[in-house]
Amino acid sequence: MRKLLLLVILLICIIASSNAQEVEFGVKGGLNISTLGKSDLGYVSRIAYHLGGTAEFITTPFFSIQTELMYSLQGAAIDRSRQVYLNYHYLNIPLFVKAYFYEDASFEIGIQYGLLLKAVDKNEFYTEDRTDEVNNSDFAAVFGLAYKLNEKFTFGFRYNLGITNTAKQDIIYEKRLTNKVLQISIGYIF
Repeated sequence: MRKLLLLVILLICIIASSNAQEVEFGVKGGLNISTLGKSDLGYVSRIAYHLGGTAEFITTPFFSIQTELMYSLQGAAIDRSRQVYLNYHYLNIPLFVKAYFYEDASFEIGIQYGLLLKAVDKNEFYTEDRTDEVNNSDFAAVFGLAYKLNEKFTFGFRYNLGITNTAKQDIIYEKRLTNKVLQISIGYIF
C-alpha cells in the first residue's frame, strides 16, 4: 500500500510537471499544534514544528498541484505541567491541489503520506523509545488556506486529519489514536 501510494504521488507529479506552465520551488516551516485521537482519551495538544521543501506545478492561473517533503514533529502532551510528551517524528509527503479563489489566495485539499522516523515518550526525567509500538505509515487528509505575498513569501494554515491508527494495537480501550495537526507556515519561493 505504501509503495503504491508513493508511486501514485510520483506519477501525478510527473504528469503535473509535463502540463505545468510554471514550476515554483521553495522552503517552508512553522508551528504544529497536534494531538492524538479524541479529547476523551486524555491527550492534550502540544506545540512543535515542521520544516521542508515545496514544489508547486502551476497548470492554470487558477489551479495548481503542490507536493512537499516535510519533517514534522507531532504527537501529543500527556501532562504539560510535568512536561510529559509523546513525540512522533515524521517525514511527510503531502500531495494536494490548490484552487486560487482570490488573487493570490488559495484553498488546498489533498492527501498526505507520513513515514515514521522515531517515536519517543519523553518527560523531564527520562526518554523512552516507542518506535516499535507505532505504525511506520500514517495517512492523512489535508486541507487549508494559503496566501502568496509579493511573489516570494507564502503564509498558510493547514489541518492534517489522520486516517490511520498510529498505534499498532488498539491498546487504550479500543480507541484509535490518529494524528490531528494544525500547521501554521511561512515559506519562501525561489
